[in-house]
Amino acid sequence: MRFSAQFVKQVFKVVNMKKLVGANMVTPPKRRDFTTRRLERSEWPKKTELIQDSPLITLFPRHSTKRHVFYLHGGGYALEASPFHKEIQEGMVAAGLKVSYFDYPLAPENTAEITLSRTLEAFGRLSFLYPDDRFYFFGDSAGGGLALSVAQQLRDLNQPHRPLKLALVSPWLDLTLQDPRVAALQAEDVLLERDRLAEAGKNYAGNFSLEDPRVSPLFGDMKDLGELFVISGTADILHPDVLRLQERVAKTTGTHLHLESVPGMMHDFVVYPLKESEPYRNQIQEFYLQ
Repeated sequence: MRFSAQFVKQVFKVVNMKKLVGANMVTPPKRRDFTTRRLERSEWPKKTELIQDSPLITLFPRHSTKRHVFYLHGGGYALEASPFHKEIQEGMVAAGLKVSYFDYPLAPENTAEITLSRTLEAFGRLSFLYPDDRFYFFGDSAGGGLALSVAQQLRDLNQPHRPLKLALVSPWLDLTLQDPRVAALQAEDVLLERDRLAEAGKNYAGNFSLEDPRVSPLFGDMKDLGELFVISGTADILHPDVLRLQERVAKTTGTHLHLESVPGMMHDFVVYPLKESEPYRNQIQEFYLQ
């Protein structure tokens, strides 16, 4: 069953969801690896590897393809992937895409130095295993920020395998959260609490400055990143930073950005099983398949 976004937003307000989410980002609940275990039981053909102790699970469509999505989930760099991420991944596979989900190291047990290094290692492993594949990145929320940081690092390292396309859903691009429009949107956002999110960001950044592109890719160079498809709701405290990304990309070369700015939609709405989400999930698949 899929509910309307308006209904879900009202429920989130009643239960004060952003207070619960914020508390869990700062002090995460016990790790249970639900999504990893569910993916390992997926009916799609699959291959599982460990990048050190972090699972990398590749799902294969029925027919061979070179179109390969590297999937990085959201959760404030602290929360595990939800069952909704599995649904999106399997939808991509059903559309004919190969999808590799990386269960990257989470904060506060780990910091960006480890997470970014391990994620680069995971992508390097995929590049080695599938050297002829055309790689695309997907990331939502924190996973969107991580995806963009990894793409910038691969470009700076002059790696032969880099993502041709990135689909970013409600990406967290600036850990400082200092844009004045962020505070102005706080009352509208039903999912994120700025102060708690900022605390989670500091936990993840570790010894890195909050303005280091390795944790806040909005401060990085935007040239030569290929095609970016970004979806963001306007009732999301992270939306102003998406608008800044659009401005930054417009001033550079080698990167093309298409932004879907969706009025009234909450943070990460595409990931939730909402009536309004399906068209945007389809657009992401079409973006990869073009």
